[in-house]
Amino acid sequence: MCMKVSWSAIYVPCVGMVLNLMVFGTVIASEPMTSSSNKDDSSAYLDVAQTNIKHFQMFPGPLQSALTTFAEQSGLELFYPSELTDGLQTKGVSGELSVEQALDELLKETSVIYELSPSGIIQLKESQSKNLTDEKQISMKESQDQRDLEQDREPVVVNAPEVVIKDIRKTGYVSLDSTTGTKTDTPLIETPQSISVVTRKEMDIRSVQTINEALRYVPGVVVDQFGFEPRGYEYLLLRGFNALTTSNFRDGLSNAASGLFNGAFITDAYSLERVDVLRGPTSVTFGRGDAGGIVNSITKRPNATPIREIELQYGNFDRKRVAADLGYANEEGTLMFRLVTSALDSDTQVRYPNTGGDRAGFKRFHIAPSVTFRPTVNTTITFMGEVLNNRSDGLGFFASAPDGSFTNVLSQDPSFTKYDTNQSSFTYQFEHHFNEIFTVRQNFRYARQKGDFNDLFTGGFDTPSQPFLLSRSAYSTRERLSQTVVDTHLEAKFDTGPVQHTMLYGVDWNSTDATLEFFEGSADGSVTPGIDLLNPVYPQNIPRPDILVEDSQQRIDQLGFYVQDQIRYDENWTLTLSGRYDRVKTTDTDLLADSKARTHDSAFTGRAGLTYLFSNGIAPYVSYSQSFLPQAGMDASGNTFDPTRGTQYEVGVKFQPANGRGLYTVALFDLTKSNVQTPDPRNPLFSVQTGEIRSRGAEVEAKVELLEGLNFIGAFTYHDVEVTKSNDGNEGNSPIQVPTTITSGWLHYSMRNLGGDWLKGLSLGGGIRYVGRVFDDEENTSRTPAFTLYDATLGYDYGPMLFTITANNIFNKKYVSSRAFGGFWLGSRRTVVGTLKYRF
Repeated sequence: MCMKVSWSAIYVPCVGMVLNLMVFGTVIASEPMTSSSNKDDSSAYLDVAQTNIKHFQMFPGPLQSALTTFAEQSGLELFYPSELTDGLQTKGVSGELSVEQALDELLKETSVIYELSPSGIIQLKESQSKNLTDEKQISMKESQDQRDLEQDREPVVVNAPEVVIKDIRKTGYVSLDSTTGTKTDTPLIETPQSISVVTRKEMDIRSVQTINEALRYVPGVVVDQFGFEPRGYEYLLLRGFNALTTSNFRDGLSNAASGLFNGAFITDAYSLERVDVLRGPTSVTFGRGDAGGIVNSITKRPNATPIREIELQYGNFDRKRVAADLGYANEEGTLMFRLVTSALDSDTQVRYPNTGGDRAGFKRFHIAPSVTFRPTVNTTITFMGEVLNNRSDGLGFFASAPDGSFTNVLSQDPSFTKYDTNQSSFTYQFEHHFNEIFTVRQNFRYARQKGDFNDLFTGGFDTPSQPFLLSRSAYSTRERLSQTVVDTHLEAKFDTGPVQHTMLYGVDWNSTDATLEFFEGSADGSVTPGIDLLNPVYPQNIPRPDILVEDSQQRIDQLGFYVQDQIRYDENWTLTLSGRYDRVKTTDTDLLADSKARTHDSAFTGRAGLTYLFSNGIAPYVSYSQSFLPQAGMDASGNTFDPTRGTQYEVGVKFQPANGRGLYTVALFDLTKSNVQTPDPRNPLFSVQTGEIRSRGAEVEAKVELLEGLNFIGAFTYHDVEVTKSNDGNEGNSPIQVPTTITSGWLHYSMRNLGGDWLKGLSLGGGIRYVGRVFDDEENTSRTPAFTLYDATLGYDYGPMLFTITANNIFNKKYVSSRAFGGFWLGSRRTVVGTLKYRF
């Protein structure tokens, strides 16, 4: 007799006590086994099992029940003789573990052990060292006799789809589940909204240095719309809407606080395990946010398989970086520690003319310790800290000549321009399982940033005797930014007849506090010198501004309540219903004028999505979602602005092949953002809320392992973004910097399966990115042409050493990202980075 345990993606026969797991194509059931004590010899499957870190929660009790839960949580399918677990108990498992580690923990102190072969065959059997009763020994003897008879027969050949493990790390490109879409561990194919995941493996292979670089091959996302960004800001558009300070999330909590002028939180890409992009309105689960969606960065945290690596990096523009990722876990798995740190010193492509080659520099130091403690099998708490110091000397804004042509002259000054920030944060994540039904989680983060900024505004050509002298005005700001976010929710899993429910009841609080001291002009009457475009001089004596012209403070407090029900019926239908109510209070204080203005907003947002799961892996879906985003400021009459609202209809199809080595997504959407501010025709210094922008389009994404070791990423985006309401005369036009078409493709091949030892560690890859034309002004009279870029990477993995060399814009194409706001924003030039990683 065989007991079936529901693992979703492996199909295996049960012959006696042998469990056959198919890795690639065909497996012979009588293949010789390898002892689990010799785990280092296992290859493909074991690599997956050891590195596929997931959250497991099996409660103490009958082993048979725990194995069923283990199967569901691991995403595998197994068969085993029911008599093997009769009367056996387990102490349970809880925490972030690999599949193999969870199985080890689950079978600890039972009479069941397992052996794993390099080809992926697992044999469950009775431990011979266990003291057994006579009756049990007789039963074992009978079972052994039966196995002997089975083994005397001809080998059984089984054709079955290959092994699938959720969040595969063997190839590293394909992730099949995420908590970003629903705040629960939901497969991407069941999430009724367009979502993409950039894994750590992909970031390492592409030598990703910033969040923007991580998102270059993601549909629906426009990065680098202001060209090369040397300060660390994460400029991007989501479905045509600005997402710089409205869509930044970290570990499911808002990281979207922004200063009143230059301040904004910065993310170090080396500290991340993955990056999730959820497109479309998301306020129902995450509160205030813009219509285009969110980018949720997931931090590296401790796990039961400690990672230990040291990384040295060198690149052009004299880029130098050293980094380390060090972990520890005790044998019991109750205490785990991780330290991630990096230090960077680099020049940039921002080069001042007439200086002999002086370039703007960039320095960063980052350190992030974390510890996970499991006081009981049902309770896990993780503490994470972070310190990030960022120093940047340049912006990369090139001035235009009087006739609008490009001048190759920077408006900044190397002795004055600076963007210095110091930020830190503390986070804890708490999870407790009461029983098989109820789980409570609380996530908390406090973050703060201090920023000191100097830069120059450009004016006009107002000196008749020097028609190419561009006037400038220096300014300095001191900014302080802090944010406190806490999210608490209760998850309940239960059945009502044939219907399965995953309920979520939550409350979150988000408080941000920003201050600004803005200095402009000099008390002694000193004037900022202009820059001669025909003969620029650097550096110049820039008087430091010392007249305080603005001293402001803004505090935003948001309290939200949300509920969600994921309903599954008949294993095929999945209905997601969500609702949320928020109250937001904004207080703006002008310390110079000794005035204060308060705004109270409230909003209800909802989401509904329906997915049908076909047995062949195709899943069509339809969804409706909303967003809201409070807006600071007042109109000419002193009235505060209403929050912007987003409404989206989306239909799509997702396809996950039975072998689990890929995920394909096609999405069509119709998204409208209302209450957009437009200039007041009676008072151009103020705004009114008469604007509306509609974004329609299609997105296609494919992430798949085409062949063993051959991975492909493909993305296509078509945007039709149009101003549908405005009093500024631009109805029917497209917003600036929004391309109509974006497409990209990335192909990477690892030669680990080819003959010859020297070839096994070699890998190579390349990509192509196309970005369509964009408009530079609201009137759509000026446009920046489309451009195509090429990337490439070469790697060699030899034992504990891994070397990669990556080139972005490999042909060094000179291009302009946009000409918005009266200047030229040059795109990133060729960057070549070599990385040597030592793992121990």
